[in-house]
Amino acid sequence: MVKVALWLRPMTEDDLAAVDDWLRLPHVARWWTPNTTATAEVAIYRRRISRASRSRTIMLTVQDDGHLIGWCQWYCWADYPAEAAAMGACDGEVGIDYAIGDPAWIDRGVGTRLIALLVADVRRQHPGAGFLVGPDATNIASRRVLEKNGFELVAVQTVVTEPTDAPVAIYRLSQRA
Repeated sequence: MVKVALWLRPMTEDDLAAVDDWLRLPHVARWWTPNTTATAEVAIYRRRISRASRSRTIMLTVQDDGHLIGWCQWYCWADYPAEAAAMGACDGEVGIDYAIGDPAWIDRGVGTRLIALLVADVRRQHPGAGFLVGPDATNIASRRVLEKNGFELVAVQTVVTEPTDAPVAIYRLSQRA
């Protein structure tokens, strides 16, 4: 594992070109665009980061020493009631999604550190928040970084609000007082 100084910052319009490029790479596209396109995903992100947006999903970039290496997002499940019900979210839980886009940073321990950083960042804004996350069940790397951060597997199942019929591995990180 390589020591890196990761930090998060709000995603901007200037970041979208890199995100678009990453969404087209096989290691990202496999999980993020199986039933859509990079162009469609970037359009969603553009709306979310717009000054006029009322999106409840917080879009962030992941950096090391100013070098953009990935992105993540988080949201309160309560703001998405249909999805929350389908996932079995509890009151006060937050959902997260994440990607290491730059292939040079894969398999270097960055994903594990990213999850720890994202959880800490969310809990600064929502003290004690619990987390509920549902990566594709076959995404072993994603599942491993969650487990390394204390997330526990709750179920493996299909979720009706997901864009595919592929089962997801639902993980929970308990709320802290």
